[in-house]
Amino acid sequence: MGKLDRFTPTSPLKRLVWTIGIVATAFMVMAPVYLLVKYSISDMESINTGGLPVPLWPYHPTFAVFSYLFTDPEFWQVVLNSLWIAIGTVLLSSLLGVPAAYVLARYKVPFRRAILIGIISVRLFPDISSVIPISVFFISLNLYSSFSGVILAHTLLALPYVIFIGMSAFEGIPRDIEEQAMTMGANQFQIFFRILLPIAIPGLAAAAIYTFLLSWDEFIFAHFLLDPGGKIQTLTLYLRSRITFQPPQNLLAAISVCLSLPVIIFSFAVQKYMISGMTAGSVK
Repeated sequence: MGKLDRFTPTSPLKRLVWTIGIVATAFMVMAPVYLLVKYSISDMESINTGGLPVPLWPYHPTFAVFSYLFTDPEFWQVVLNSLWIAIGTVLLSSLLGVPAAYVLARYKVPFRRAILIGIISVRLFPDISSVIPISVFFISLNLYSSFSGVILAHTLLALPYVIFIGMSAFEGIPRDIEEQAMTMGANQFQIFFRILLPIAIPGLAAAAIYTFLLSWDEFIFAHFLLDPGGKIQTLTLYLRSRITFQPPQNLLAAISVCLSLPVIIFSFAVQKYMISGMTAGSVK
């Protein structure tokens, strides 16, 4: 019993192990963020130290790199392009994936297992193996170097995740709710849009966050489907173009910070909507 007592939930040893684990995890998560922010506001003296150790914090923090980016019209254009593509991917993936997830979760669809295997098989292969045939197909449809082509390609990547996450969200809703609504005279569309959908919003919002992240950070399909010299470029392509001539680390870090901020803002915005949607669905 003495050995077991050392690992009880209230034992000092277990609290110490949990504390060390939490601190180590927080360090691994925050260290890259700290380095990213540090280099984005570093002056050249803090980067080129002439053989001296790199300081933990810049000698003279500056926002000059951000000022350069924010006054560059090309930078704002690629930000708007990336936002338009990511939001379009979220909307199209949700429009196609949510009804499919509901049908697969609630109805006895013929060959359901084969359909699910076919859907998830899209993500079993690396993107580089499928980008060439998809790009050739989209070029034949005159979708090269267009928003529609990139949005469709990103939707193809995100749709399996939206369907499977959506299925889990709908399967977690008791069928008694539907039966009670039907006995009260509600039709199938009313049940789906006014009852099931608000309850499933937390899971669907998680799928939306993942879809936004996937589209916002995607590079391979954007690289093959967008003309390098064209007007439509994304932030990942913009970052690639700046790497080619070996720019200073603070410029790359500043672009990376700008890549991360919309994702953080979008995640917090949808997280609030998840909580309100879950409460509204429970009340209904």
